[in-house]
Amino acid sequence: MRGRRGRLSVAERRLRAAFFRGEELDLGGPSHRVRAEVVADLLTQAVDRTAHPRAALRLCNATIVGRLDVRQADVAVPVSFADATFTEPVDLANARVTGVVLSRCVLRGLQARLLEVRGDLNLTECTITGPVDVCDARIGGSFTLDGSTLRGIAVDDDALAAARLIVTGDLSARKGLTAHGRIWLSAATVGGDVLFSGATVRNPSGPAIDANRLTVAGSFSARYGFTAEGGIILVHAQIGNQLNFTQARISTTGNWSLHLGGARVASLWLTFAAPPVGRVRLSGLQADSIFDNPATWPTELDLVGCTYRLLMARSPAPRGSPLPPEPVTVRQRLAWLQRSPDGYAPQPYEQLAAQYRHNGQDQDARRVLLEKQRQRRSTLNRPARILGYFLDCTVGYGYRTWLAGIWLIGFWALGTLTFTVQPSTRRSDATPEHNPALQALDLLLPIIDLGHDGAWQTSGVSQYITALLILAGWALTTAIIAGLTRLLNR
Repeated sequence: MRGRRGRLSVAERRLRAAFFRGEELDLGGPSHRVRAEVVADLLTQAVDRTAHPRAALRLCNATIVGRLDVRQADVAVPVSFADATFTEPVDLANARVTGVVLSRCVLRGLQARLLEVRGDLNLTECTITGPVDVCDARIGGSFTLDGSTLRGIAVDDDALAAARLIVTGDLSARKGLTAHGRIWLSAATVGGDVLFSGATVRNPSGPAIDANRLTVAGSFSARYGFTAEGGIILVHAQIGNQLNFTQARISTTGNWSLHLGGARVASLWLTFAAPPVGRVRLSGLQADSIFDNPATWPTELDLVGCTYRLLMARSPAPRGSPLPPEPVTVRQRLAWLQRSPDGYAPQPYEQLAAQYRHNGQDQDARRVLLEKQRQRRSTLNRPARILGYFLDCTVGYGYRTWLAGIWLIGFWALGTLTFTVQPSTRRSDATPEHNPALQALDLLLPIIDLGHDGAWQTSGVSQYITALLILAGWALTTAIIAGLTRLLNR
């Protein structure tokens, strides 16, 4: 190694000795410098495990000068750096390593595309001022970024590029992680949980987290203290357990603050700390349960195609305490449905009604379906709207057929009063005894003949009341039949 790299410094000789013993070497501060090429030689050389069974690179408090390049290498020993400063990016592209731990380190970037890690990749409390690229990497353990600061060189650089990343364990980016730029997780697969609680991700030029087709076996947690300045895109993502935004803050200047179109989750927690700034899209979402908080409902909400088995509101609670249920009226839920800027769509109403029926709240379900017809009416032409208003007033589109009974009683009372004040004239001696109530009822019932409507001759105002009663009877009967038909066919 001396022939290829020149004379080793004292620090480098100490590192070499500690490497073969598997001991941690603390050089005492950044003034102690180690050439990156010397570190690379140690990592890539074949180690006799019989002679050096504990060989490992464990270096603290040092400056690594130059580009640490172990591309396509097979690193068979554990690698650990703590409180180290790298003057140039670290290149692990297409390498195979046992495990890498960097704690409180300063890096100019990490190139690790196609990296294969048999254990963990741990970047805890690091400051990385350059691209972090782990696209197509495979990590056999967990990938940890807790407490780190990620900042690309340019404004529009990705803070973390991890498309198609495969992690067997957890992807943890919490405990004060700060990312300036997009976190790109498209088509990534995580066998454990994705943890962003307490993290801050800022990307004013686009989405903060872009995770189309992300697959997570466990939960995606962006809870207490999580802040996203930029949208969160989880289109067609599959989350095996919770997708949880409890006490999170999300804002964007773009189209979507949260886009879950076509995603599948076991339970979705939309219990934000404040209403998201920007449009929330749940179109095509499939969830077993959705929990939300009326105080933090988004201003713009798309629900077309969103399906769920349980919908429940929750109130805020201190961290560590369960969120208690919060009562929500059907009127509030109808206002929730009407937050879509695209206007009326029937499916969200059908879904909410099905939820109420599943809970045994049939009256609330009918209220939702009635409101669906009222919203639909605004999309019809004028004749259809007029008919809609008539059906709404008379039988509530079949969901309030008792309204027709009220109308019938009202017309019956009008006819009875009219025929009492202005009695009708007998048509023949066989005419039954005058009964204003039966005369009015006979006129209102178009099918049933009580023998009174044709037995008496009306005049004056009574003639107009007679015509009105006949028309009202036919109209109300038709409305009842139409309403019942709609009710039976839905």
